[in-house]
Amino acid sequence: MFEVLSQLESWHWLSLGILLLLGEVLGAGGFLLGIGIGALCVALMMTILPGLSWQAQLMWFGILSIVSTLVYWKRFRAINQATDQPLLNNRAARLVGRKVELLEAVVNGKGKVQIEDALWTVLSDEDIDSGKAVEIVGVDGMSLKVRPL
Repeated sequence: MFEVLSQLESWHWLSLGILLLLGEVLGAGGFLLGIGIGALCVALMMTILPGLSWQAQLMWFGILSIVSTLVYWKRFRAINQATDQPLLNNRAARLVGRKVELLEAVVNGKGKVQIEDALWTVLSDEDIDSGKAVEIVGVDGMSLKVRPL
């Protein structure tokens, strides 16, 4: 097995790096990116230093993979998560500010409203009769906090 490792050349690392980056393009979510960059860096090192031992190659591959993965997670992942619509997948938070009528009266702090095709539990500090207009002022889990208008 060690004989195979001793025959590693720069094109092996280049091929591995390209395969890993292609795997990343298919949707690995950043997991293969650092490893692929590590393999490409070792390919570059092997081009500059062709006599590098297989032990040194594997050591540099591990180090460069870890470093490039950490750099990605620390610096670039936050940029990739940024969005101009932070409430896109938070339906309850998107309802804050809407004015609706109570479907069921708020008694002991709980009631119901219907918004579009969904029934929502509403929470309020005061009792409110059904049919009264309320404004959604916040979210508590999957319940909406309301105040009477």
